[in-house]
Amino acid sequence: MNNLYFIFLSIIIILYILHSVRKEHLSIKTSFVWILMSVVMLLLSIFPYSINWIAQIIGVEYAPALFLTFCVVFLLILDFNFSNKISKLQEKVTDLAQEVSVLREKNNKDK
Repeated sequence: MNNLYFIFLSIIIILYILHSVRKEHLSIKTSFVWILMSVVMLLLSIFPYSINWIAQIIGVEYAPALFLTFCVVFLLILDFNFSNKISKLQEKVTDLAQEVSVLREKNNKDK
């Protein structure tokens, strides 16, 4: 029964992401990572012992720790990606603000 709950939750998350892309609330580029993680969540829900198998191959003794590590790494990658985008947007805002001030000054001189 627990697996059905997580399978249902994974499908709902995938549908919500697709809905957000259709409504243009989320870019396709950003949604790719979320869909990928939702599919991983769906696969882990369908095959719950696969994390134990992966942990055994890697040599991790406690499989939930491996899952938690994957989640933390995913969040760190997302954080780095968004920090990078924010940095680029801040540069663009600064450039635009400077351009607006130059245009205002030029407009004031023309009057």
